[in-house]
Parts: sequence; structure tokens; C-alpha cells
Amino acid sequence: MGHKSAGKEGGLPPNPGSALCSRVQRPKPGLMRVATSLSRLPSEVESFAFSFGLGFELLMQGRPCSQHVVGSFRRLLNNVCGSGDLLGFIDACSLVRSGLVSSGSWDANPSKGERRRWVRGLCSAVECAIPGSLIVHPSAEFNAVATFLGWLKRLPVCIRPEHESVDAYYASDRRISRLDFGSIEWVPMLRDIWVEWFGSFRITRPFLARHGSGSTADAGRIRHDKWRSLSIDPVGHVCMRDASLEHIHDLDLGAPLRCSKVVFVPKQAGKDRTICMEPAWLQYLQQGVAAQLVAFTHDFRHPLNMLVNIFSQERNRELCAWAVDRGLATIDLSDASDSVSWSLIRELTKGLPIARYLFGTRSTSTVLDGRVVRMSKFAPMGSALCFPIECFVFASIVELAHRIHYGRASRGHLSGCSVYGDDIICPSEIYHLVVDILTSLGFVVNESKSFSSGSYRESCGVEYSHGALITTVKHPRSHLLCQEVVSPEWIGLVSDLANSLYMAGYFRCRRQLLRYFSEKRVRVGSRLALFMDLMVFDGEHCFPVGQPYARTTFDRLIQRSVERLWSCDARVGRAGSDYVDYQSTNVRRDRSVRISDLVHTATKRCVDPKWSRTAVVALAKYGHWDLLAGDDVQVVGQRRTGRLRYTLRRRIRPV
Repeated sequence: MGHKSAGKEGGLPPNPGSALCSRVQRPKPGLMRVATSLSRLPSEVESFAFSFGLGFELLMQGRPCSQHVVGSFRRLLNNVCGSGDLLGFIDACSLVRSGLVSSGSWDANPSKGERRRWVRGLCSAVECAIPGSLIVHPSAEFNAVATFLGWLKRLPVCIRPEHESVDAYYASDRRISRLDFGSIEWVPMLRDIWVEWFGSFRITRPFLARHGSGSTADAGRIRHDKWRSLSIDPVGHVCMRDASLEHIHDLDLGAPLRCSKVVFVPKQAGKDRTICMEPAWLQYLQQGVAAQLVAFTHDFRHPLNMLVNIFSQERNRELCAWAVDRGLATIDLSDASDSVSWSLIRELTKGLPIARYLFGTRSTSTVLDGRVVRMSKFAPMGSALCFPIECFVFASIVELAHRIHYGRASRGHLSGCSVYGDDIICPSEIYHLVVDILTSLGFVVNESKSFSSGSYRESCGVEYSHGALITTVKHPRSHLLCQEVVSPEWIGLVSDLANSLYMAGYFRCRRQLLRYFSEKRVRVGSRLALFMDLMVFDGEHCFPVGQPYARTTFDRLIQRSVERLWSCDARVGRAGSDYVDYQSTNVRRDRSVRISDLVHTATKRCVDPKWSRTAVVALAKYGHWDLLAGDDVQVVGQRRTGRLRYTLRRRIRPV
């Protein structure tokens, strides 16, 4: 009895205006004890309670909210928060949801007979809100229940400890290192396909490498530090000698290390993601090789153009919609990027020119748990070549299975074959053959997300049951509960989620989300602004103040995101750009003279006023006066919030 009463007074979602919260915020006995206990709860429990409140609003959209319904979900939430078994409840939601979407109705849900914890209480609470006879696909009730059950799955709570992630990394590396690809019967046939696809690939001039937007192992995220770390070792010089590397040779600082750095970031409830931060100079070369490799395979005459589209998931989503009618199967893999062995890539590319490009831009070791270990995998997540090579390996496996079964080459998506990352679509007739080849090469098929029969298919984030789309809204891969002062990146996150909720018709949840963030403040530089002052509403959608990020492109020459202008006349009247005012800013005394000289010299050379002060200083320092003359570009921010960090400081209202 003591445990039960404690559960009733457990954590509650701090969601202002929510129907679930309005019930518990009324003056009742023990309310002060509830508020006191909430302040002592861990941050994960608070975030879980807040997201649970938003999920309740998703479920109750357009439905009457009686006292009986609110009481059922309130008791369920208090019991989960009181016990601290957040991951167990999320697993129960996943179990119930998998049975719901696979059968297409609530009545045939296999979780009814489950004795697992939380399943019975969860089903009872849902049936109090919506009768089970109405939860049939396709319907708004079915979509609401599917959204509610899957809402908390991506919430990053109960992430496994780092030592368990380290052990899992070692286990995965040992598993693929024990494979003898020379004795596997599929490897010679796969190599013949790679010879056909990549036999004529060679790096051509100009070799336009670039730095990525992510963090690196030796230079962090700052682009200036990445340029200072630019170098090349003898192996890279020999492997890339046909490319244009004159500028790299001029900046050579010695023989750098081919050593990456492993970090673990939260992925979803109970899981994390392994990412290797590559050295800056290797990432620079990888971006150049990946750009030419992707351009080579996306030529309309190349066979891979019909199988793989690295730039878009739409092909997989369209095939998923027709999968049941056309007899197609969807396959999903676990830890796919960490299972691509370097020994396998070496066997597939033996004797091909592409082999030396992949070898010359690959990290051979990584720093894990304070120790330097050699990598058996080709390139983990974090390398610019990880995703393209991963797609090409799986595409060759599907192509081999198609040729063995049908006796002819496939026509890509016209034959029902498509690959995007670890999401594979192929005809159901070759499903088991594809799985056998994948398993023999060391890949792990996720059977819970792979479907070759039945009425349910899932690929690239979309779900179809009986050929009809299941419309859901997914929780962001981050906590929605935040501090009083947030960074500008939160504006893009909240605006994207609010737009998704609006398009799906979940207006109550959208209203509660925006109401919660209306009281927050955003730090822009050294000033604070109200959250809603930095968002623009056009009646239906909301987006950050400033130019939308989708209108920008990445310019390889200046290594910045730019917005293309239609004519040179658009630059008229921009003589007072920000680099002219750079001399009057508060800079340190030891840098003021050097920066003033650079800006003064740049002004004498008639630099185009479209450049920012950062670009003028950086490019003038390295003598790139030809770039300062520039094309018709306008420099903008690199993040989703557009130019928020750079050009909106005068438009915000200080708090």
C-alpha cells in the first residue's frame, strides 16, 4: 500500500495548460508534497513526464477529455515515474505498437495476453480514451494511438552506461575481424559486380575537397582550426597523387596520425550511437573523394543510378507504399555502418583504382576509452565515405541476389530494388537469399523491422499497412524540457516539430508546445531575446527569423553556406557591410593591429562588400585575393537558424 500511494504522488509533467496537468494542479491534499517531490526528481524523469503530457494531448486531439480518462493516464504516469522504470514502460509501448501496426486493428493486438509489466495498464488507459472497435486502419483514431505509443521511443532516456557501449564496440569489432572473406562463396561474385560498377572510376581534376560541418578529432568544429590542421602523410600523398593537392603540400606540417576518436551520443531510449570523429585532414580528403564518387554513380548512364539515390529517401518511400501490391520486402539492419569490414572492402576493390582512394583516406586506428586500438571496420559513422560505401555494398548484395534468382541484371527501382543506407527494398522472392548473403558477410538483420509478408511495411521512416500510410509524428531525438535560457538551435527544433504537428492535425499538442516555449529566452551572442520574438508565423507554419536554411547551398571554394543572387544589381547599396565596421569592434589589443591591416589592405584591393569580416580576415590571411573578388554570392549562417547568430542582433528585443 505504501508503494501504491507513493506512485500516486509521483512526478507529473510540468506542461502548462495540459488537460493532464490541469487535473493534478488543482488544490488537493498532498499537492505540496507532489511539487516538492518533483523538484527532487532526476532530469530524465522530468523530461519523460513532460513528453508524456504532450503525448496525452496527441491522443486526445478532437476527443472529449473526461475525468475518468484523465485519471487513468494520471495514475499510469505517476506509477511509472514513482517506480523509475521508464525504459520498461517505453518497451511496453513498443510491444503494443508493433502488434497494432502489424495487424491493422486493436482487437487483434497480441499484447492483450501479455503479462509483461505496464502492458495491461497501458492498454486499459488507451481503451478508456478511445474504444478499441474504432482503432482500425485507416482512421484518425488508429493514427492517434500509433503516434501516442511511438511518441516516447526516441526520447533519449535510460541511455546505457559508457562502459557497456565500449564493450559493445569491442564485441562488434571482434565479430567482423574473425570473418574470412576469402572463403565465402559470395565474395568473388560481388567483386565482379564492383568491377563492372567502379572499374572506370578515377579521381579527376579539379579535386575540390572541403571540410565538413561536424567536429573533428584534432581540430574540433571551428573551421579556422581545421584549416590550420590541414596536412597529408606519405600514404595519402601516394594514394591521391593524381588529384590536385598543391595547396595541401604548401600547408604540410609533417606526417599526421591516422587516428580517429570514438564518442557515444544518445540515439533513443535505451540506445546510443557510436560516432568516430575523423582527423581534420582526413575528413578534408574524404569529402573530396565522396563528392566525385557520388557524382560518378549518379550519372544517368551508371547502373547504380537506378539502385541508390544518396540525396533522397523518396524512392524508398514510394516503393514502400507499393510494397504489398507489388510483392516487395523491406529489410533493416542493426549497426550497419559498424559492420562494414575493411577486409570485405579490400576484397571487393582488389585491383581497382578506387581501392587506393579508400585506403588513402581511411583512419587505421581510433581512441577508445583512453586507449588506441586498430579498427577492423572500414569507416564508422563520422567518415564522409561511410554512407556512400555502405549503400554500394548493400546495393551489390541485392543486385547479386537478383541476378542469381532471375538470371539477369536488375533495373533498379523499376525491378523493385532500392537501397538507402541500411534500409533495403527488394522483391519478396529474393528476400531470404538477400538475408543469407548479408548474414554470411557479418551483417545483422533486424528481424523486428524487416518484413517480407503480411500487410505491414516500414522503410526510411514511413509506415504502410494494407497499402495505406500510417500518419504519425515522431518525438525529436532530444529532450523537449529545457532550461529558462536556450541556444538558437532550439528555434529550428521547435519550429520543425510545431510544423509537423500542424500538418498532422494535432493542434492541441502544438498549442501546448508553443505555450511552454513562449516563456523561454534565447541567448544570441551576449544578449537575450524572447523565444517567440525570433519566430515568424505565416498562418500555417512557423520558422526562424531570417532566411530559411533550405534556400542556401554550400560553396566549396569559400567553405561556407551561401545564398545565390540572381543578378549583380542585388549587391548595390551594400557598401556598409559588416567587415568595414570591424575596426571599431572590441578586439584584443594584440590582434587589433593585425586585423586592421588586413581589413585596410582588403579595402584597398576593392574587395566585394558582400563578404563578412570573418571571411575577409580568413581569406586575406592566406592570400586568397582572387576569392575575395568572388562570384554573386551572399554569405549566410551555416545552421538551421539561418543568419540568426550573425545579422539579427539588431532586430531582437532585449529582455
